[in-house]
Amino acid sequence: MKLDQLFYFSEAAKYKSISIAAEKNYISQPTISGSINKLERELGTNLLRRSSRGVSLTDTGEIVLEKVHIIFNSLDEIQTAVDASEQGGTVSIAGIPCISDRIIPQTILRLKELDLDVLLSMTTCESTSAVNQVASGSANLGLVIHYKNLENTPGISYEALFRDEYLLYVGPFSPYWDASSVTIEEALQAPYIAYREEFIRNNGGLSELLGQEQRPNIVLRTNENESLKRMIAQDNYVAFFPRFMSRDDFYYTSGLLRALHISNAKLIFEVGVVMSTKYKLDKVSKIFLEVLNQTIKCDSELWPCIQE
Repeated sequence: MKLDQLFYFSEAAKYKSISIAAEKNYISQPTISGSINKLERELGTNLLRRSSRGVSLTDTGEIVLEKVHIIFNSLDEIQTAVDASEQGGTVSIAGIPCISDRIIPQTILRLKELDLDVLLSMTTCESTSAVNQVASGSANLGLVIHYKNLENTPGISYEALFRDEYLLYVGPFSPYWDASSVTIEEALQAPYIAYREEFIRNNGGLSELLGQEQRPNIVLRTNENESLKRMIAQDNYVAFFPRFMSRDDFYYTSGLLRALHISNAKLIFEVGVVMSTKYKLDKVSKIFLEVLNQTIKCDSELWPCIQE
């Protein structure tokens, strides 16, 4: 018997539907159904009545669900007790890659200056994946680009941190290398390198800002930011990157790439933090979040656009 089996069972009971529970938790229906079936086999009894209209609890299922709630409440209490007895610890973060270019390194420096024993474990991913990791409890915090209906995701809360703006990154082989700005039409016609599932699914950011009507001329797709920037520096490819979050990027600061403003469009987006409403935020995560906000506030005094 595993915790994820108990969690999926409680979610199916909550929504009275396995398919809806799967959709709300961003997993496939066979995965959640198989997990519940395995739990029932291990217990030797049916927990759910299944019909074409959904699922309902059996008498045994109602008893088990009560115990499941007790188990998860106890886990929260254990975590709280551990947090209270320790001065440091690890914060698990799922976040967009560009957050690591400046804000995370600056936050780490501030943590060291304050002599706080906080270890970060960070996974870079797209916003929807980060939200999913927080909702499932595999990450303490998610640092994401806001997207439509984000706040409606079950099991999470969202707080805005700052705003940023997309600029077009070009290399010396681009016809726009000497330009001070480009139009959105020019940017979308240039050979574009897309990052991961950019423009395949709506993960906020550019996909949402440009909509279905406007799409760049995608010629390559990669899941590595480093290789993406290197290819732009070596050919006439382009890509959009955030103005504020990427200003410490090596390729930009060393002059290998230039960042061009879009003259006839404002590609402004919001970055925020996602937290679980099911799993209580531990002490060390609260400390990190406080220092993160201090870092952003300090930067906003030098870079006012992020608070506009």
